[in-house]
Amino acid sequence: QKTTGQSEERLMNINQTGQNRPVLCRAPERGSKLTWGPYVWFQMWRVATSSISVCDYLGEKMASLLGITTPKYQYAIDEYYRMKKEEEEEEEENHLSEEAERRFEEQHNQDGQQPKIEQPEGTASFVNVTFELEQESHATSDANKVPAPIPS
Repeated sequence: QKTTGQSEERLMNINQTGQNRPVLCRAPERGSKLTWGPYVWFQMWRVATSSISVCDYLGEKMASLLGITTPKYQYAIDEYYRMKKEEEEEEEENHLSEEAERRFEEQHNQDGQQPKIEQPEGTASFVNVTFELEQESHATSDANKVPAPIPS
């Protein structure tokens, strides 16, 4: 009990000095030195935390054995991120295309010239194209045909 008093005294001295040193804390009391109320509460808390830790560990092991460690809707999450990435790429492409178009217009406005379309001078001429079809002889193709049998 003498050591407990000394550690409490030292703790008080550190707090009173106001220095920015780490504060020493008392070691947790053992369950045997507590009265009945705090002792029961301590034991219940210890059993509860141990039980949760064991259940968590066993749950993880069972999930890995059964192969159910992936999220249920992972396909939807992946699709969302894929669509988001495509939209960002499309926005980037549109931005670059608008920037290129703006630079093109600025360049032509600086030149002060409108684009010219060159056409040959003179009167327009038309080309008359005619096709002649050869007559096919139908007599030779009829002789080579065999009539299909008619089912009775």
